[in-house]
Amino acid sequence: MEIRHLDAVVTRPGRNYVLVRAETADGLVGWGDATLNGREKAVEAALDYHIAPELEGRDAARVEDVWQYLFRGTYWRGGPVLNSALSGVDTALWDLKGKAAGAPVYDLLGGRTREYATAYTHCGDEAVDAIVANCEAAAERGFDHFRVNVGDPAGEYLNLDRVIDGVGEIRERLGPDPELIVDIHGRATPREARRVAAGLESADLYFLEDPLRPENRDAFEGLRAATTAPLAMGELFTNPWEMRPLIEDELVDFLRVDLSHVGGVTAARKLATVAEHHYVETAFHGPPDLSPVGQAATVHVDLAVPNFGVQEFTDHGAVYGDPVDDVFSGGATLDESVGGLDVPDEPGLGVDVDRETALSYEYERSHLPTVRREDGSVADW
Repeated sequence: MEIRHLDAVVTRPGRNYVLVRAETADGLVGWGDATLNGREKAVEAALDYHIAPELEGRDAARVEDVWQYLFRGTYWRGGPVLNSALSGVDTALWDLKGKAAGAPVYDLLGGRTREYATAYTHCGDEAVDAIVANCEAAAERGFDHFRVNVGDPAGEYLNLDRVIDGVGEIRERLGPDPELIVDIHGRATPREARRVAAGLESADLYFLEDPLRPENRDAFEGLRAATTAPLAMGELFTNPWEMRPLIEDELVDFLRVDLSHVGGVTAARKLATVAEHHYVETAFHGPPDLSPVGQAATVHVDLAVPNFGVQEFTDHGAVYGDPVDDVFSGGATLDESVGGLDVPDEPGLGVDVDRETALSYEYERSHLPTVRREDGSVADW
């Protein structure tokens, strides 16, 4: 299965995505997601000028060998740009491998361990009344896991009292049954993280997400000792080895890596196996900047791993409308009767991309907003 051509397809059907298209000499086409929000052109350049020329002529069936070649062979290992590019290539090769075998990717990963992947949806808002209403509407669609962030993440830096009091009221009004999730976006200092985690214990969270920045493992040790709240971490890691100490030292309860940044299907499956041995469950990142291709790949892994926890869900069609449906077909779908995600029983990822239409939605430069504290200093996003 010789790789004849590989390139990046940058498209904006509502927002920017970087897709990897890999074509074999016998005409099979595989798709991957290499989107790096706000740095899309850097990934495109890495793919088109550096990676693609090195892969053309190689055997697409040798997925692990290609992964090792791209990660270790550059000497400069990892980083968000190179590992996002690697992730897109890896996912495209798994798509090709499934198509060549006539089997869905989850079958190549060992087969289904479940019939669907339970999903959570975003219900956060500025006011508690609005969040409760959002949760009630989501429950009518089958969800029973809700992310209930209080306030706009692009706005006020981090109001601890507002978060603690607001989530406590939400729990009181919704009752004990729904699973609630709060995302701190890595904004808290260790002192703030300990305070908010302890303050939210009475809300009985499903997990507290990204309570700390990823650089300092010891900070997680202090937080773990200070709270019984389940902790989730991983979306900011772009090298699978960065996540290993938190798993092996059992400092987190949920693995939150993003398949389009951490190394694709290959890296996610390996991390899930390590996590299984430490009673850590998966809760892979599933934001709007993960395209339907990346979302489908993530759900394939969800369905195959035994230690699945929950999957973050973005309804791309609801958020971005017709342009998404013009570009993407197939992929993960929500079964509202169970509040869970599934993928087609088709060879590969079960998602297709109309390349010409994708190219008609041209890239527009956009970056995440820079968050600043009240005194004007730069804060973590």
